Amino acid sequence: MTGRKRLRSRYDNPRAEQPTPPPAAVEPDSPSGVEVQAPAAVEPEPPAATEQPLDEEGIRFPYWMHPERQAVAAAEPPPENEAPPATTEATRRPRSLRAFVLLVGLALFAFGFGLWVFNRVVMPRLIHGISQVEVPDVRGLTLEQAEQALHAADLQLSRAGERFDPTVARGFILSQDPSPGTPVRGRKRVLVVLSLGEEFSSVPELFGESQRSAEQLLRSAGLKLGGITRAPSDEVGEGLVAGSDPGPENVMPQGSAVQVLISTGSGEESVVMPDLLGHEVSSIHRQLEAAGFKVKVSGGSGTIVTQRPAAGSRITRDTEIDLQATGRVIR
Repeated sequence: MTGRKRLRSRYDNPRAEQPTPPPAAVEPDSPSGVEVQAPAAVEPEPPAATEQPLDEEGIRFPYWMHPERQAVAAAEPPPENEAPPATTEATRRPRSLRAFVLLVGLALFAFGFGLWVFNRVVMPRLIHGISQVEVPDVRGLTLEQAEQALHAADLQLSRAGERFDPTVARGFILSQDPSPGTPVRGRKRVLVVLSLGEEFSSVPELFGESQRSAEQLLRSAGLKLGGITRAPSDEVGEGLVAGSDPGPENVMPQGSAVQVLISTGSGEESVVMPDLLGHEVSSIHRQLEAAGFKVKVSGGSGTIVTQRPAAGSRITRDTEIDLQATGRVIR
């Protein structure tokens, strides 16, 4: 009988059957011959434990909460099919973290191993059998010539852009990548850059601009400010550009210098300086002095190779003219 059944039989039936008292005994020595009944056995009162115990508020415990029942239940081993205690959230979290870390580690290992296999096994087999050639030199060739040279080496040509360069004519290949002589696999593309030749710029309009503004305009156009000649001018105020050499809209290679004439304000009558280069210095010297100009000649006789002010400048009678001769007469 289990502990639960014992408790039920004990506490559910507190007044169980008591043992039957023995029959009355006859006293042989009784003078009257009357039976003397033995004193009846006193039925013991049920112990206090037969009643259900009371808690602090006077409410009786159920039978299964009796202290003796709890002691018996604690001593009994749990049934085999009893479910294990539920795990707490604090216990589940480390397990899920370990599982996640393990999964990430396996994924990284699989990725690294797959990459190693691809580089060591797959790629060599894909490129196996493709011959290795040296890149020919196609610099200085046209696109058609370069395509023929690369096609003969089982290579392909691609245009990577264009660039100005005064050292290579327009339409010819300026550079290439890979460089000439580089060993490569067949069917590789060679990138080339075409030359646009020398870059030209147009002279901007400088009339009426200050010297600083004229210099900035020339720099923006890819040109630079050359010599400066100062002379009186009635067309523009003092300090402003009265003209340039070459004039506006003339095309020049980038980086070329442009001469400018700066006005010194209105003054006495001025004339335009003629072009004297290549003329006999002695004859020009006499003509200028006869016209009232101051002339300084260097180099003696011969033809004029340098003049100052430059041709096209406006000069007055007070302007000194410098002429440089070759020093010998050319016949």
